Amino acid sequence: MGLKIQFLDGGLANQTFQYIFYRWLQLERPDDDVFMDDSYFALNTVHNGYELERVFGVKPRMISDCFEPDVWEQILDEKRNGKSIPQLFLDMNEEMSMVSETGNHVEFNPFNGHVLRAKAVNTYYPELAGFNGNWYYHGYWINKGYFLKYKDILSKELQFPMITDFKNKKYEDKILSTNSCSVHIRRGDFVDLNWSLPPEAFKQAIKKVLEAASNVTFFVFSDDLNWCKEHDEELGLNLTSRVVYVEGNTGLDSFRDLQLMSMCKWYFVSTSSFDYLGYILNKNLEYTVTLALAPGREV
Repeated sequence: MGLKIQFLDGGLANQTFQYIFYRWLQLERPDDDVFMDDSYFALNTVHNGYELERVFGVKPRMISDCFEPDVWEQILDEKRNGKSIPQLFLDMNEEMSMVSETGNHVEFNPFNGHVLRAKAVNTYYPELAGFNGNWYYHGYWINKGYFLKYKDILSKELQFPMITDFKNKKYEDKILSTNSCSVHIRRGDFVDLNWSLPPEAFKQAIKKVLEAASNVTFFVFSDDLNWCKEHDEELGLNLTSRVVYVEGNTGLDSFRDLQLMSMCKWYFVSTSSFDYLGYILNKNLEYTVTLALAPGREV
């Protein structure tokens, strides 16, 4: 028996990949107590906040459920003062080690115990299920390997709510009735971080698709559709008249873009975790076009 805790933070896509890892670990180690650390969302709101239950209806075991409300509030006070959940366990003389996929555990989960660093991000590490004892997992684990191991189970758990509104129903009908291709163009913070893909990457991918099938309809999803329209020539979107800009899914409805992306027959796979999640949840997928992938995001 051992205690395993997975960090939880970020937007819907990151939360979902952390959930997939949590479920993978839970299914790999049925005799262990496996939880998600919900302390970050107890004190912070990022993007649309915690969304797993609202979007997918899943209810992971949270570490907060292990404590009475007054004790949990004391723990959060310690968190406000810079103590992480794994550090608090260590301070209580409980055995605890950490495996960190990224170096930012120093910021989010400072810990002076034993830390094992992963060699690379976005990589499938099946050996992580072999760790005995108490471990805290700090990472996003954005790799399809964790999903594919238990695909039948996870596909049933990660079901989107039925589309009922007129606008998205029209998009859904058109995606399912055409030779549809998902083109997700992430701007926003990716531009600030210099993570956004150059327009030429999309242009070359669109050319490649049109050479293979001229009747493809490209559905463009983006957090900056105006920019996409203004730069359609650079992106190669002017090479065909079959282009649909998917509009209106913002705020709490942002997940509808992800849902529609996961219905497309063709798929551009890129560095965005949102885009990558749509790819692995896609049940209609026939063709993929790889743009520029982070290490481990093989298709």
